[in-house]
Formats: sequence, structure tokens, C-alpha cells
Amino acid sequence: MKFLGQERGDYMVSDLLREPPAPARVPVQAVRDDKVAARAREESEAALRRAQAATAVSPGRAREASEQAQRLAAEERQETAAAAEPAAQLQPGSQDDARERAASEKRLVEAQRQREMASVQSWKMRPYGKRSDAGLARLISLAHESAGMSERGAGAAEEKARVLEERLAEEKAAGQTRGQAFVASAATVLDQTEAKAKKAAEEAGRAITARAAEEQKHIHLRDYLEPKRDLSFFERRRAGVTLKQLEADISEVSADRAALRTEADRAETAARDAREEAWQLVRDSNLAGQFRDLDADKPSPKDTDVVTARLATMRERLPDIEMRLDRRDAQALARLQGEVITYTVAAARSRRTVVTGQAEQVLSKTIATKYPELHDIETKARRSHIVEQKRAAAEQSRARAKESAGYHRQPPSQGRGGPSMGR
Repeated sequence: MKFLGQERGDYMVSDLLREPPAPARVPVQAVRDDKVAARAREESEAALRRAQAATAVSPGRAREASEQAQRLAAEERQETAAAAEPAAQLQPGSQDDARERAASEKRLVEAQRQREMASVQSWKMRPYGKRSDAGLARLISLAHESAGMSERGAGAAEEKARVLEERLAEEKAAGQTRGQAFVASAATVLDQTEAKAKKAAEEAGRAITARAAEEQKHIHLRDYLEPKRDLSFFERRRAGVTLKQLEADISEVSADRAALRTEADRAETAARDAREEAWQLVRDSNLAGQFRDLDADKPSPKDTDVVTARLATMRERLPDIEMRLDRRDAQALARLQGEVITYTVAAARSRRTVVTGQAEQVLSKTIATKYPELHDIETKARRSHIVEQKRAAAEQSRARAKESAGYHRQPPSQGRGGPSMGR
């Protein structure tokens, strides 16, 4: 069937399509993604549809559409092959191309290394960048040791605080604080001590009374009875006393004097023993630690009145001691809690020092491995910095020594000088 103006009969568009020649391989600069391939397929299908529409009008336009479709199909196959083999590139055509490619890659790697080296923080700005390797190692070791000591201190303080908190809680539950318990115990001790001190005072009074009576007997014997022994018979008759009666009186008074002396000795010994026992009760109790200003931890005073006065002072101070002990417990708990915080902060600071120092060591090794030229520059600059620091420290030490020597130097003598040169 032929239409007007056609040389051949009517054909299908597919009859005009031929197998395209194999595409030549060309260097692929970049791999297209799936979106680009899909877009190419859509354009090819649209061209085919336009070619089909054109054959209904003119065979010439049909041939143009067929050729365009063939070109688009060939491009699509090339793009599909490229997408199926990502990163596929042709081998260099010659050794020169290979060397150029290798040199280019080497320049890219070197440029990347230079950029990374430029991004390394300066040794002057790093926390421990100014320290030598030996100094940094010593700092890390000391910081590690300090961290361990701080952690042990924190643990010990925390344990003490825990024990004290438990004791205070138990005292609160029992309704009696440490101060109140001390006062109750001290009051019992003072009761016993005051009883013995009272006994000592009574015995001391008996001793004084016996001594006074003994003295009276001695005076009576010395001044009245014994002189009558020297009287004559008639003088004793006039005095109304016989020799026998006189001897009996002297014996009786002597016996009374001896008995009074024995009683005085016994009373003095009893008073001394009671006084020492009373004070020993104080020394053996917890009062001794609270009344050192009253010599409670020392031997007994020689005077019973002094013992009695000190015991009275102790009893007056008991309420103040109760308040002071309770306040001391609260302060001790706060101090221990503060020590825990202080030790913990110190341990954390030391641990941060260890971590920062070890990071500096790792960075130094990395610089020495990847950037040897930068490592050499930093090493020389760091060595110069350390030498300058030592020199400045030596100068400061000499300046302080010189200033100290000038401060202690004595002024010149202002005494007489030598002989005058004018004479």
C-alpha cells in the first residue's frame, strides 16, 4: 500500500531500525549515577515516540527519527555499561601517562599531608607542649601517684565520715548525744571524787585537832609537871603533890600525848590517801582530757582544799563541755565531708593531668612519624625554650641571693679612724 508521494510501500518504524555499530571505548571521567541513566532512557523513549508519530506523515521525517533513536539507544547502552562498572577506567595508553598519573597522585597525597600538618596545634599552645619528653614522663608519673594518694585520702575521709554519721544517728535515736553522755559519766565520777575529798577533809580536820591537843599535852608536861620533879620534899608538900602522884600524872599526860600523836598521824595518812584516791579517779576518767588546765592529768595536789576547789570548778564547767563536744562532732563531720570533696577534686585534677600528658605523648609520636620535619622544628624550639627558662631561673636565684646578702650586710663602723693625715 502506497500513499501519495511515497516511493516505497508503507513500512513499520522498526523496519527502518538497524543494529548500531559497537561503540568505541573512550576514557570515562566520572561514573554517572542512576538518575542520569534513567533520564537518558526517558529521552530515548521520547525520541522513539516522536519517530513513530512522524512516520504517519513523511518517510523523510521517519528516517531522521529512526537515526536519532539509534544514536540515543547507543548512548544509553554506553551509559548503562558505565553504571554497571563503577570506577572502571581505561588503562593508560603509555608509560608516560602512568608516570604522570602516579606523580599527580603523589602530589595530591603530599598536599593532603601538608594540610594536615598545618592543622596541628602549635607546641606553644598545647597544655604540655613546652615540656621535654623526660619532663612530661616525670609529670605523668607524679600526677598518677598524686591521684592515687588523693583517692586513698578521699576513701579514708569518707569512711571516717560514714562512721561518725552512723554514731550521731544512733545517739539521736537513743536521745543522748556524746556531750550529754560525757556529762552524765563525769557527774558520777565527780560524785565519787567529792565524797572521797570530803572524807579527806574530815580526816585532815581530825589530824589538826589531834595535833593541837598533842601540843597542849606537851606544853602541860613540859611547863607544869616535869619542873616539879626538881622540887624538894617540903616544896612538893607546900604544892600539895607527892612524888608518886607527880609521876603518875606525868605518865598519864605522856600517854595521852602519845595517843594524840598517833591519832594525828593516822588522820593525816587517811587524809592523804583519800585525797590521792579522789584525784586518781579524775585522772583515770575522761575528765582528765577535758580539764588539763586544772592539772587533771597530773598527780594530786598536796592540799585537800585545792582538790575540793578544782572539783567544784569542774562541775561548773560541765554544761559548757557538753555543748563543746556536740559542736565538735558537727564540725568534725563537716571537716571530713570537706576533705572528701577536696581529695576527690585533687584526684580528678591529677587524672586530667595524666590524660592530657598521655595525649601529648601520643601526639608527639604521631608528629614524629607522619611529620618528621615538624617534629624536628618543635624539638629544637622546645629545647631552646627549656634552656632559656633555666637561664632565667638561674638569674633570678642569683638576684635573690645578692639582694639577701645586701640586706644582711652590716653598715660600716662609725668609730674613730686612723691618724689624721694633716698632722
